[in-house]
Amino acid sequence: MILRDITLRKHAEDALRESQRELRELSARVLEAREEEKTLIARELHDELGQLLTALKMDLSWLRERITADGETAGKLAEMGSMLDRTVSATRRISADLRPLMLDDLGLADAANWLVDDFARRSGIRCEIKLEGDGVLTEAPKPVATTVYRALQESLTNIARHAGAKQAWIVLAAEDEAIELEVEDDGRGIAPEEIGKARSLGLKGMRERINYLGGTFEIARAPRGGTRLRLRVPLKPAVAA
Repeated sequence: MILRDITLRKHAEDALRESQRELRELSARVLEAREEEKTLIARELHDELGQLLTALKMDLSWLRERITADGETAGKLAEMGSMLDRTVSATRRISADLRPLMLDDLGLADAANWLVDDFARRSGIRCEIKLEGDGVLTEAPKPVATTVYRALQESLTNIARHAGAKQAWIVLAAEDEAIELEVEDDGRGIAPEEIGKARSLGLKGMRERINYLGGTFEIARAPRGGTRLRLRVPLKPAVAA
């Protein structure tokens, strides 16, 4: 009877582990499908809509050169030009938020640099970024590069929304076997009871993805008083069992 109970418990534990593995795989596939869809939409916005808006700007410039406009007409043309400029800027921003094309075209190092510079400009938070191993970062496999980039993006978003920080420090380093990311701020810091609750920082999906790739992920209080995120993702992911 005891042996039978042990056997049943072992089968139940095996079934639970298999179910958890399947859920991790499903979560990873959903994230990959979302990234592919975002990439497609971003390229359509950049290539198709971007070209149409550029053509409109050229046509408007052509009209300005050929129309002798009174004050009202000239004002309307100027207003149309300003609206077109804002539309072009919004299209570029939305496309970059969906999927920065330079991540695919130029690699993780350039994409991370652009993301941090853009974040600093928009938020007013001073940022310092240090890159180590640019060559490895540039050649990182797409799933790894995407995961690290999204983690950096989400970390910066949380700093802007919740930290009350004035400065952030980012270190993105690559070695032969893995990529490591550290993001630290000088804000109010994460509360002890929130550590380990990734969903409270909007990073639950990233934690799952990093774990699936065989990486590590942690959030803690930083020595400067703010929050520090650290992650490590192998360049040749071994899918977690």
